[in-house]
Amino acid sequence: MYEYVAFNPYNSNPEALAAELTKKSTEGWEVVNIVTTFDGRYCAFLRRQTSGAAVASPTAMVEATTAGTAAPAAWYADPSKRYELRYWDGKEWTEHVARGGQQFTDAPVA
Repeated sequence: MYEYVAFNPYNSNPEALAAELTKKSTEGWEVVNIVTTFDGRYCAFLRRQTSGAAVASPTAMVEATTAGTAAPAAWYADPSKRYELRYWDGKEWTEHVARGGQQFTDAPVA
């Protein structure tokens, strides 16, 4: 099973991004794709093998939020299964989704 993140450093020229991604690779992250964001910066989609630990399920994240212990904001498997990933903002699913390293928007399903 893989853990996914979107890495979007604030000041990312290509050389600085390459240096940051090299550091991330030492932590076991591999680059899935790099895209340009709407504001001209770069966003790298990364993944790494989980070490046998279960990744939080969408239901578990909603239950944790209800209990006041929200899962951290990050990219997770899309609970609607329409896309590969959907962004969880720490409180709820957002319209930000990704498939094959490309970002899209799609209204979350309640």
